[in-house]
Amino acid sequence: MTFLFTDIAGSTMLLRRTGEATYGQVLAAHHALIRSALAAYGGTELTMMGDGFFAAFTSPRDCVAAVLSMQQGIEVHAWPAGQQVRVRMGVHTGEAETTSAGPVGLDVHRAARIAAVAHGGQVLLSETSAALVRDALPDGVGLADLGVHRLKDLGRPERLFQLTAPALLADFPPLRSLGNPALLNNLPAELSTFVGREHELKEVQALAETGRLVTLVAAGGAGKTRLAMQAAAELLDDTDDGVWLVELAAVTDAEAVPASIAAALGIVMQPGRPALDTLADALAPQRALIVLDNCEHLIDACAKTADAILRRCSRMHLLATSREPLGIDGEVIYWVPSLSLPADDDLASMPEASDAVALFIDRARQHGVELALGAPTGPLIASICRRLDGMPLAIELAAARLHALSVGDLRDRLDQRFRLLTGGSRAALARQQTLLATVDWSHSLLTTAEQRLLRRLAVFTEGFDLAAAEATCSFGGIDRLDVVDLLGSLVNKSLVLTEQSPASLRYRLLETIRQFAAERLADAGEGETATAAAAHSAHFLSVAEQAGAQLHGPEQGRWFTRLDADQGNLWRAAEYAVGADGGTSQALRFGAALRTYWTSRRAGADVASLFAPVLARPEARSDLTLYARAALTVMDGQSFTAGLGALQLGEDVLHVARQVGDRRLLIEALGQLCGMHYFAGEPEQGIPYGVQAVELARRLGDDALLAGSIMEYLLCLDVTNPADASPLYREGIACAQRCGDRKLAHVLHNNASVHAIRAGDFAGARAHLLQAVETGADIGQANDAVPINLGWVLRHEQDTEGARATFETGLRKGRRIGDRYHMAYCILGLACTVGDQGDWQQAAELHGVAQAFADRLGAPWQDPEELYRRESIERIRARLRAAEFDATYHRGMGLSFDDALTLALGPVRQAAA
Repeated sequence: MTFLFTDIAGSTMLLRRTGEATYGQVLAAHHALIRSALAAYGGTELTMMGDGFFAAFTSPRDCVAAVLSMQQGIEVHAWPAGQQVRVRMGVHTGEAETTSAGPVGLDVHRAARIAAVAHGGQVLLSETSAALVRDALPDGVGLADLGVHRLKDLGRPERLFQLTAPALLADFPPLRSLGNPALLNNLPAELSTFVGREHELKEVQALAETGRLVTLVAAGGAGKTRLAMQAAAELLDDTDDGVWLVELAAVTDAEAVPASIAAALGIVMQPGRPALDTLADALAPQRALIVLDNCEHLIDACAKTADAILRRCSRMHLLATSREPLGIDGEVIYWVPSLSLPADDDLASMPEASDAVALFIDRARQHGVELALGAPTGPLIASICRRLDGMPLAIELAAARLHALSVGDLRDRLDQRFRLLTGGSRAALARQQTLLATVDWSHSLLTTAEQRLLRRLAVFTEGFDLAAAEATCSFGGIDRLDVVDLLGSLVNKSLVLTEQSPASLRYRLLETIRQFAAERLADAGEGETATAAAAHSAHFLSVAEQAGAQLHGPEQGRWFTRLDADQGNLWRAAEYAVGADGGTSQALRFGAALRTYWTSRRAGADVASLFAPVLARPEARSDLTLYARAALTVMDGQSFTAGLGALQLGEDVLHVARQVGDRRLLIEALGQLCGMHYFAGEPEQGIPYGVQAVELARRLGDDALLAGSIMEYLLCLDVTNPADASPLYREGIACAQRCGDRKLAHVLHNNASVHAIRAGDFAGARAHLLQAVETGADIGQANDAVPINLGWVLRHEQDTEGARATFETGLRKGRRIGDRYHMAYCILGLACTVGDQGDWQQAAELHGVAQAFADRLGAPWQDPEELYRRESIERIRARLRAAEFDATYHRGMGLSFDDALTLALGPVRQAAA
């Protein structure tokens, strides 16, 4: 493609001269002229911002014809108020990825950079475009070789050509490139391209234009220097005395900072006079931008020098990079974020629109490895970039490893990133050549107390709040009252990130920093590691028990949100309790407190696997009520795969409840046993338990307990005697609404939709599903069957594409949270819809996949899915030979987990003729 960028030169001054009304007329006429030429010569307008256009052509010759037409039209147009409009244009031919956001690629940026160095009325072509059109230019049109120029992307130089024609202006000042003697600077040429970060670049530019000191702050390897260099290049036009880079990384003497700045600007020191005074006097009349790079190890000296320059040199501007702010008046702090990341592993998340992915692909190409974004490579690249937190240095080092590793092998080895991510440029400082050296450099600048706190923070997973940090880390040399100041210092030094949640300020470590801190904690010895882990577990047990008492009332949503913020910490804390010597009681307390939460948020099999072994310990029965309540959590986890052992556990809990005389525990045990018999495929045996649970709950008068009992009872009743189910659904939903339990209301509405589907009332099913979605959204419900049931409704309404998309959404959700049960049902739904579309082979294979998932769960198919499954397989068998169906079906049963999901989420093949 041939890319064209245009914009009006001096548009800001033009606006000031003419006023908004007249300038609006200028823009309207300008836009009409540009668009007319684009239409006449086959150009496609991709974006238009203010007075600039970005367009693309399939033919470079057509692009040249278009820009000639544009410039000629602009030159002869009668502009309002007698104004003269000049437009600069840049043309470059190259490749780009086509995305929903338009073409994306480095050649697009190259075209924009070429336009940026042109003057108003000038058309510049890259050497590539010039070579393609040179022999086919119209009579009188030519190309003037302007030589090689460094563009403001700081990358490789570009030979540029000026389009000449009788109707075009011919004489222009030197190009506004970095080689222009009028644009004073010492910015180094970069051997690699500047990728992405357009938003961040604009933010830094805007801050630097309005503030006199902007400090780019982030951890080592975050790309501070590269962003600062690019921003400085963009700001070069706005200085009279240039842009000057002062590299401080190799400076070790604090007293040498002023002299280093003077040396970069060519200022001669005066013997016997303080260097700072000489520097300030020399800078006082100048209007320049100084970039102070890598200030963190000289933070006090840099702060003192910057403060003197700001106070004594009123026209000077400073742009600094550091791992912590300078901390002086007038400083504007810009926290450099990680590179943008794709949302998840699915290709639908457009990984090509992610800066992290774009950088990875570009740096891989530099090492001779060409990568595609399609399956299976695209999701692997997205996963690598996310696991590296979008850290540019880590991504570049990872890409360099592709000469010896496949993308999949690289992804699988990132747990050993400090050994793996080495081999940076030999020309770089030692601390910038490996990921470990970069992080270790930041660590070496910390105080002893800061190092101690950082390593203890490694016990947290995901994030944490101040209370958690105080409870977990305040021992062995750190007082509880010291934690807030130490934590603030680590934030300032870019080793801890802050995130504002709806309820509080939270903190987190980048995964790379967390791994480093974990290694330092291990180095500190078993005693410190064990103390931190124990304190972490104790704190989150208190959080769990405080929340557990609030998870069935009107405050349920707020507490679900609170627990969601620390879901990973709660799980890690529970794992610690399970494995700790003497931790049985603490583990059971976790299980009892979080039953309601974990049934909504974690895969049941995981919960059962964690706590079931604890129940078998002899000491587990020292507190029978606690034992039974933890056992209910295990039973919840085993419900979908209820076997003989699970049912025996239920009878044991029932016996304990009667033994201790706890009516609430008895009702919950009866209801749970009823539900487990349903999932075991024997609903008739569950009915007596359900009847007792509902009767006892009604006597107790607790709406939440009654709604839960009705929910379990209806599982069996809806199969054995569906005619009696409707009034119970209404009663259960009313109870849940009265007590404010949105989770129970959500499940009851979902189950009522199944009741309606079985009865053929699809309109009623849809109404219940809408209510289920609404109530679930209030508590962030994620582990549910709503997409499955909605998929069946859409399929009945003959919206096959809608049904397929809904099942795919449910499958992706199930994969994300590890819910194999609902994954099986979503794959079954996809098998049926693919069969509806006439792809008999893929449908047969997907039925095999679905059955394999169900077999691993050990659970029979439930109605109405079992009916839909039989009907679909019968239709497929009628279209395929018996041997062909059996072979395809068993091939699906034998697929690996990843291959099965690739098949299920892949494109539908064309239906057989």
